[in-house]
Order: sequence, then C-alpha cells, then structure tokens
Amino acid sequence: MAKFDVTDSKALSAAAAKYLADFPGDTICAVQLWYEGLGGQGVPTPEEMAAMDTALGAATGWKDIGGTRFEKYGVQHSFKRV
Repeated sequence: MAKFDVTDSKALSAAAAKYLADFPGDTICAVQLWYEGLGGQGVPTPEEMAAMDTALGAATGWKDIGGTRFEKYGVQHSFKRV
C-alpha cells in the first residue's frame, strides 16, 4: 500500500474518524493510527506525526492524555476515548 498523504487535513481527519469509529480500544497514538489505520509504511516524519496528532486531537469523543506506553510503539503522545 502506498504511503498515506497527511498534507490534506480534511482527508486525514476523515480517515482518522473512520478508523476511530471501528477502533476497539480506548487509547490510541499517532503511530498506531499511521500503521494500522492509514496503512503507512516506514517511519512517519515529524510533520506527519504532528498532522496525525492534530487530527486525533480534533476527533469527536477523544481527549489528549499525554504520554502512554504502548506494547508495540513504546511511549507515545496518546488520546483516550471519552
């Protein structure tokens, strides 16, 4: 799968919202969204991480909770379902 283009904030927000609607967990980070929700490949750039954090922060029903340790991704800036 091709690398997802996060420069289109509307498309990114829509893709994040779609993924989050069916997401079974209560905590998510940008890296998890990148790999599992957007089909991203390789390591996301700082700009891509910032764009995904912005999209997650704007998602309805999710709040910023700061750093959380993920088994697969280590400590990441995270968002929790409210």
